[in-house]
This record gives sequence, structure tokens and C-alpha cells, in this order.
Amino acid sequence: MSASPAEQALLQEFQQKRERIQATWSKITELVAESTEHKLVLEALEKLDKQRKCFRLVGDVLVERTVGETVPAIGRNRENLDATIKTLQGQLEAQKKDLQEFQTKHKIRVRSESEVAAEEAAKPKEGSKPGAAQGVLVSKS
Repeated sequence: MSASPAEQALLQEFQQKRERIQATWSKITELVAESTEHKLVLEALEKLDKQRKCFRLVGDVLVERTVGETVPAIGRNRENLDATIKTLQGQLEAQKKDLQEFQTKHKIRVRSESEVAAEEAAKPKEGSKPGAAQGVLVSKS
């Protein structure tokens, strides 16, 4: 059974929407990890003398600063990361809602692997006689 070009276009659009959700989710996960790193660095630096020398990687350049200069910069970066995460989470929710509405509007149902396997098992095999089902009995012991 092959799908019509219109059905294929709908399924392709549905798949693109799912991929955008996955990409947004991946970016959120990445930024949360980075924010956590910033938090750990801030916790470590807060215990140190503000005049102590420290090094910070800015892009590809290692820059010498004092702890007192570095802590506010890292704090601002973390705040920016958290704001970006919040924005992306809002976008993710909007994308999920859009996907759900699209799925409902076009009556798209996602089948799980178990449903597909059950349908395949229910189909009679080619070359087999009706009523001559061959199978394997597996016990859970």
C-alpha cells in the first residue's frame, strides 16, 4: 500500500516538526549542562580571594584575570544561558502544541513498535495454510 503524494507531504511535514522538537530539546539539554558548569565554577571561585589570579578561556584565547573580575562575567553568562533556556522551553512547548494540533487535524496516529509487531504477527504468512499456524511457545521462568 503506497501513500498518495499529498499523504507523503503531510507525513514529511509531520516528521520535520518532530525533528525541530528534537533539535530544540537537544539545544536545551546542552545549555542546561553549560549552565550547570557555570554554577560549579562560580561555587569554586566564591571561596577564593578576589585578588587571586585566575585564567579564563574566552573563545580560543586564555585570558588572565582576577577572581574578582571573572566571577561577575561568569554570573552574567549564566544568567544569559538561563534566559535562553527559558525562551527555548517556551518555543518547545509551542512546537509540541503545534505538532499535536497538526496531528489531530490530519488524523495522524503514531504507532509504537509493539503495535507494528502485533499487526505483523496477526497477518497470515505467505505460503502458509489457514489454521496451520507455526509458532514458538516461550515461557517466562
